[in-house]
Amino acid sequence: MAEVGSVEVARDPEVRALRAANKWLAQELDIFKKALVIFGLPTR
Repeated sequence: MAEVGSVEVARDPEVRALRAANKWLAQELDIFKKALVIFGLPTR
């Protein structure tokens, strides 16, 4: 098994896909937080 942070792990297609999905979800969360501020709803 490859170590976390190794080049082998970084090249793994599944890891790349998960990182891309994580980035997309983080962007979505940021958009929703901004929308809550615009509409005056409380955030955590």
